[in-house]
Amino acid sequence: MRRLLTVLLLASAALMARAGERFAPSQLPPSEWADTEVCTNLLFDAGAATDNKFTLSITLSAATNNNVEVAFGVDADEDGALALEEAELSVGWDCGEWRLRDFRGGAVLCAADGAHALTLDIYLSGADRHAQTMVGNVFSGDAAPTFFNPAWNLARVTVRGETAALECIEARATTVGFFLRFR
Repeated sequence: MRRLLTVLLLASAALMARAGERFAPSQLPPSEWADTEVCTNLLFDAGAATDNKFTLSITLSAATNNNVEVAFGVDADEDGALALEEAELSVGWDCGEWRLRDFRGGAVLCAADGAHALTLDIYLSGADRHAQTMVGNVFSGDAAPTFFNPAWNLARVTVRGETAALECIEARATTVGFFLRFR
């Protein structure tokens, strides 16, 4: 009994001594995917366009682990950054498919097209220059009127995942109006 009590006391003392030690977690393995996000805001004036066509092209290394998005809108609070609630249209690549999202009209178009480039021409009509039709290598057909707004003055470009995936983004509404090129 005395021997058992001695063993228990020694074990308790050893456990108390270890309770004060700090244990560092083992080194975690490197992430399989780059978990990065790069975002920038670019000023332009969609209202300066004199023709009736809005052209957007995005070229990237399309993979299932990256995301490239261009959002257009009006910088209502004039802070130089396009907040989510200020975005009206976004177009981009998201984890294996092209997406076009109209925040004003609620339309969402998706196309699981493995193309490494998106080209999109949105044709405008009427005095308010609303979108009428669109022609592109991924999306074509009738366009919701809210796919273009001449009041747009800011674009937010966001790249998530493999940041080297983005090669070029071009948006233009006219040869004398705005021309946005991001590389």
